[in-house]
Amino acid sequence: MSRLAQKLGYDVVGYDINEFSLFVAKILSLPLKNIRYINKDFTTLTQKFDVVSATSFLSVVEDKSGSLDVLIALLKDEDSTLVILEPSECMTVTNVHTLINDFKSWWFYKGLLLWAKARERKSISNSVFDNLDNVNIYHEYDLNDMIKITYIKKVNS
Repeated sequence: MSRLAQKLGYDVVGYDINEFSLFVAKILSLPLKNIRYINKDFTTLTQKFDVVSATSFLSVVEDKSGSLDVLIALLKDEDSTLVILEPSECMTVTNVHTLINDFKSWWFYKGLLLWAKARERKSISNSVFDNLDNVNIYHEYDLNDMIKITYIKKVNS
């Protein structure tokens, strides 16, 4: 997501507490400008952002509701958006393999295959968003319904 955001013209700061994930992200982003990665827990951030994205995040945090509150608090205002990408219940290794027709498509979908192996049977129910106040929530699905994308925007209080 950080590399896509950078290619769309955003100045990007990626945060993660996993040093190896940051190392890989830095290597993949070497040719890009306006992108940096910092080893920091998201709960310690004080800066506000226009866009906050969290990929495959809710499936691994213990306190999903509290983590959502922290992410929403990082938004600047009602024009800002939180984008959450999570595997859906359709994200399985078998379903990803149906997309792989040849060696070229294997290279294209290899990241998705790794994601499916790591997150199979860890989809997040939409009910995790039920208790959020003062936000608008929109869900959509992509890539044969394997990826659930949730958009959250603050509303005027």
